[in-house]
Amino acid sequence: MTATWILVADASRARLFSVSKSIGPLQEIGSFDHPGARAKTRDLLADGQCSGNGSGDRECAEPRRNEALNFARELSEHLRLSRVQGLFDRLYIAAAPAFLGLLRGRLDSPTAQLVIDEVSKDLTQLAPDAIRRHLPERL
Repeated sequence: MTATWILVADASRARLFSVSKSIGPLQEIGSFDHPGARAKTRDLLADGQCSGNGSGDRECAEPRRNEALNFARELSEHLRLSRVQGLFDRLYIAAAPAFLGLLRGRLDSPTAQLVIDEVSKDLTQLAPDAIRRHLPERL
């Protein structure tokens, strides 16, 4: 039996699950928290450049995007190290749409090749059995 992991993530939190049987329930094996991605933009900007000076949305969104990128790097590094250690050999990813693209772009090639499927949806707040219903019947 191959080790199958499921990563459920958004820009500020992630949960990692494993399944022992292809039709079995999810078992949570880890969680990650990145509170910086939940911070208000003004708190992320040291110089306050977005406070009332008419800056465009794109400029003001950069600090939050940078926090999401940092979290995507952190998660992809954890997955890379776990793959190297032989802890899994199949991976499903369910992530908020905007974060899924960031995460996908940060996975190293050998880890990306282990991704069996992706779900472009934020499932981080769901119970494991509800998350399981969004995944294929056989993992």
